[in-house]
Amino acid sequence: MVWGLFPVESSPGAQKYYFFHRGTYKAGRKDCDVIIQNDKGVSRIHAELVVDAMTSWDPLNISSSFLSDVRIIDKSKYGTFINKEKGSKPLNEFPNRETTLKNGDLVSFGTGNAVFRFSFVPLIFFIHCAKSFQLDPSLQEVISSIGACITRDWNPSCTHVLIDESSSLSEQLIDAIMAKKPVITTDWVKVIADKNIHTELPSFTDHIPKVTLEGISVKIVEPKDRENCLAGHTFLLGPSHLYKFGDRLKPLLEVCNAKILTVDEFSSTSQTSVDGANNPMVLVISADRVNEFNRFHHINSLSRVIDTKLVAAVLTGHFDSSLMESPSIAVSSSHSTDETIVADSDVEMDTATSDHIASAARSEAAIRYEEKEELLKNHEDGTSDKMNISSFKLEEGGLIERKHKGDESITSENQNSDIIYSQDLIVSSTVSSSLNRSLKKNIVNFKCFRKRETPSGNSFKDLIPFSKYPHKESDCGSEVTEYVLKEKKRKQMEAVAEDLFNSEKVKRHGAARSSLRDLFTRR
Repeated sequence: MVWGLFPVESSPGAQKYYFFHRGTYKAGRKDCDVIIQNDKGVSRIHAELVVDAMTSWDPLNISSSFLSDVRIIDKSKYGTFINKEKGSKPLNEFPNRETTLKNGDLVSFGTGNAVFRFSFVPLIFFIHCAKSFQLDPSLQEVISSIGACITRDWNPSCTHVLIDESSSLSEQLIDAIMAKKPVITTDWVKVIADKNIHTELPSFTDHIPKVTLEGISVKIVEPKDRENCLAGHTFLLGPSHLYKFGDRLKPLLEVCNAKILTVDEFSSTSQTSVDGANNPMVLVISADRVNEFNRFHHINSLSRVIDTKLVAAVLTGHFDSSLMESPSIAVSSSHSTDETIVADSDVEMDTATSDHIASAARSEAAIRYEEKEELLKNHEDGTSDKMNISSFKLEEGGLIERKHKGDESITSENQNSDIIYSQDLIVSSTVSSSLNRSLKKNIVNFKCFRKRETPSGNSFKDLIPFSKYPHKESDCGSEVTEYVLKEKKRKQMEAVAEDLFNSEKVKRHGAARSSLRDLFTRR
């Protein structure tokens, strides 16, 4: 059983003290185990605390009247008091100047400014390990020597979790993490046992363990390091039975300050939660049951994260955006045997017009649909094929036709093909080669003389290659006028400069003559 002395009022120099082993501890002003400096009435060796035994007890069964195995012996000049406010007599009036302390007693040293509470400090270790794991007898002895308890079953009264790093993540460990209990290695207990008395519990930073999750080793950080690791994210959860850890997933995410919504609460139109928060929406899915989430069509556009990866991020205290998967896009394949062909327009058009028609073909609003039947005869083979041709006339020119196949099927490479509309849509002629040959004798097809994608050599750009704006008329007259004005202004500036130079030269020459005349007159 671990006992401690804790100052009632925080004052400079006041510290906490934890007793982890049996023995005698001195309390006084200087060179003692418990140093008291905030009361001038404290003697150099004021009292002694004797810990007779370190016994493990259930903290739920400890009452205020429970007698500990700790005695206090007065060695002072001005006295030591137990619960002085209740009118108790000083300790030097007790037999042998000593008494046994109880949990919650107030111990006053000197004149009463230094008051400490004697309290029980529970240390109950939940051992998380594999079923076949055998606890080291030496470790069990160390835990018993400091008065701590061990249990293999998790309960809320547990204060710490000791991890065997060969174990896997379990639901009991998830419960301990949700309760914000520190998860540490067994080395931490050994650090405590190295000293008889401590002013504070050792840090957990150097004793962070790892567990196995889906075959991956995951580090478990301190509770304070994971408090806000999911802040600013909203996670959508489906039915709890679809996830690995079931209904424990939601409270685990809430411990990390994440916002949780169910699939039914999500608004697909506003992309925001019911409370109006504008956090990124992430759908939590299970790797084994992806198809179960695909039936929710209103959330298919959201980013996704696998539940086990999200749990691993909670354990490590860091959620990386790379864990999120981009939303899946359902691509529907056409099972029709219809063939879509884009035909040439009867009007001669350049390349820019063809690109414009291709872009217009992608718009459903620019297409007018009309049905018509034509009978095409093949004069070479002597056979006739009947084809229903559905034509699409574009408002700005061009024609899109769709042929419905007859009883005879086409080659296998055209079956079940998907048609992708893009800016680089290939334009093909609906007039078959056989039909061209059949009509060649009667009608001259002037399209045969059309040069596709070949610019004319007699264009204005080729004739005047240095023209900046070839579609505009020449502005040569204004350029000449501007040049004449600039040249006239330049000559005027040169004339003014010449006059100024000449006048300055005359002045300097006159000044030189006057100075010589004065020189000769003086002589």
